This record gives sequence, C-alpha cells and structure tokens, in this order.
Amino acid sequence: MIKLIVVLVMFLWTLVVQTSPARGNEFTVREAKIAEYKKWLDTLGPQGSQYWVRLDARPRPHRLYLGEAFYKADAKSQEQFVDKYSNYLAGHPDKFMLIDLFDAGTSKPVGEYGFGGFKLYRKPLQTTGSSQD
Repeated sequence: MIKLIVVLVMFLWTLVVQTSPARGNEFTVREAKIAEYKKWLDTLGPQGSQYWVRLDARPRPHRLYLGEAFYKADAKSQEQFVDKYSNYLAGHPDKFMLIDLFDAGTSKPVGEYGFGGFKLYRKPLQTTGSSQD
C-alpha cells in the first residue's frame, strides 16, 4: 500500500514539474506581445502617422489626445487602435485600461474606452456663418 502511494506521488510530481515551465513562459509571451503593441503604437504616434499626439497619464482614466489621422481612419481601425492602446497601458494583452479620448486641437472630449467598450461621441453639427435667433 505504501509503495502504491509513493508511486502515485512520484507520478503526480512529474506532471507538476513538466507543466511548470509552460506557466513561466507565459510572462515572456506577454512581455513580447506588449513590446509588439508598443512598436506598433510608436508608428502611429507623434513622429509617425499622427493617430495620437500625446498621453496625459496623471489623472485616471488616462487622457489620450487624438490627431487628424485618427479621424480619417475607418471605425474598425479606430477601435482596434484604442483597444491595443488600452492593452498596452494595462501591461497585459488580455486586460484593459480606462481611457478618455480628447481632440488634440481643441482639447475637448471626443470619446472614451471603458467597461462599455469603445465609444466616440457624436460631433456637433458645424455650420458656417452666424447663428439665427
């Protein structure tokens, strides 16, 4: 009976030891993914395509100031950009950081990324000329 318990414990021990490196490798995979996000986001930043101009990380949620290229992109590209930026700020490909989106030119809020997902506010209709009373 004791031999059976010892053999069973040895067998279970080998299973645990074999799966341990896979869990340790998870951190390296995660770091590589975040580094990939950073490289991609840098190409879209102030020195790149101008999707985003600056990030104000002092208040929470973070304030991301968007450039002209962001508005010219299609809705799917905009959402993908904000999603990856949120993952990058969280430091994990499966977690998200809350972000308030602001226009770089006017410093006015234009959207948000949070628990409800990606949301752009409706732009007010801009008319030329004076207003009529």
